[in-house]
Amino acid sequence: MIMCPICQHQEVEGALFCSECGAQLHNMGSLATHNIQTGEMRGEAFDAVPPKRSVISASDAMTLQILDGGQIIPLADRSEFTMGRVSDGQTIMPDIDLTPYQAYECGVSRLHAVLKRSQGKVTIMDLGSSNGTYVDGIRLQPENELPLSHGSIVSLGKLKIQFLLQR
Repeated sequence: MIMCPICQHQEVEGALFCSECGAQLHNMGSLATHNIQTGEMRGEAFDAVPPKRSVISASDAMTLQILDGGQIIPLADRSEFTMGRVSDGQTIMPDIDLTPYQAYECGVSRLHAVLKRSQGKVTIMDLGSSNGTYVDGIRLQPENELPLSHGSIVSLGKLKIQFLLQR
């Protein structure tokens, strides 16, 4: 047991701070790190991870996965999808309604972005949304298309969605 030099409270061996008064129990300068042996990293685990694919075939199925809840949104065999949320009195509806996934709270615009499938690739374009569209952390400029790859993380405002391709 270790005794706190300030309040005399007993602490377990190895404690750095007193749970009673918060005082430092050891001189932090005297603590040292030690190397540990982790063995060889095996490449087999990394070989099992599929590479990102940006070229798609006509038979590839596209899906979106809401990252916070894990819900899967399958996309039909169409070439273009608008994404956004529905609100009262709205005349133009998005093809992919993200309202059930707290889209309003996450800052998704009514017509936020569009996914396009053409010439062996899928692109996304921000439609001038209020809170922006990001792909893998990079903000899209409105009206500019950016290609998506299998596994890309798309953020519509704060709503994070993963783009998935399945053969």
